[in-house]
Amino acid sequence: MFKKKKLGILLAVLVMSTMLFAACGKKEEVKTDGSAPQEVEKVMRVGTGGTYNPWCFKENDKLQGFEVDLWNEIGKRSGYKIEFTVSKFSGLVGLLDAGQIDTVAHQMSITKERQEKYNFTEPYAYSKYDFIVKKDSPYEKIEDLKGKKVGAWLGGNGEKTLRALNEEYELGLDMSFYDGTPLEKEVEIERLDACWQGAVKSQTVITKGNLDVKLMGADTEIGAEINAYPFAKSEDGKKMSEEISKVIKEMHEDGTLTELSKKWFGLDTTKK
Repeated sequence: MFKKKKLGILLAVLVMSTMLFAACGKKEEVKTDGSAPQEVEKVMRVGTGGTYNPWCFKENDKLQGFEVDLWNEIGKRSGYKIEFTVSKFSGLVGLLDAGQIDTVAHQMSITKERQEKYNFTEPYAYSKYDFIVKKDSPYEKIEDLKGKKVGAWLGGNGEKTLRALNEEYELGLDMSFYDGTPLEKEVEIERLDACWQGAVKSQTVITKGNLDVKLMGADTEIGAEINAYPFAKSEDGKKMSEEISKVIKEMHEDGTLTELSKKWFGLDTTKK
């Protein structure tokens, strides 16, 4: 009799413990306010430059430029929260390769080598390189620069195409490569005989700063480039590239890209 009673008490304790444990488990599942799960915010980490006026630069500690306006608009249309990381151009590619940013917004051009490494979006701009020389310079054509000191941006399409020009035209240039230095000013103060960079950027800076330099008007297809945004060769990179490509197409079609280009460059660089 006593054993039966003891067994009954033990069973009752076990049942109560099980109910209590189950109740505790339910509490943990809805231990917040019981509301529906919140959608996770989408974040796009965009690497850009702080000295590449008017594409991407800082002025009065404010990040601005064509690339910045473009990405803020992309964020509105795509639902991504845009987080900018500012670095020199040569560092941005390293950050992308390390997975610390999702893409680079710094007038980056499509090349065969880069296409093998990245998923590129729909093009958003088209540009051409040119030499910048002093206004009273005697240099009128590429061959006039033989043996001269010429600068370009380090690690970008400028460095690559200047090296190609030097080889093709057998110029024997004294080449210097910079990262973050205003090359137009280097020419104006005669530290360089010429610099080689994007014509759209150069003309905008020359006009805005009333600089004593000009575009030489180099007659060459070397340096013509198509600008697009690179993403990693991964499933996530492919997905983001496709999403942003769709938005860029919309901005081409509704004229938003043209408006932004005219705002920052005074001309439309978004069409071939």
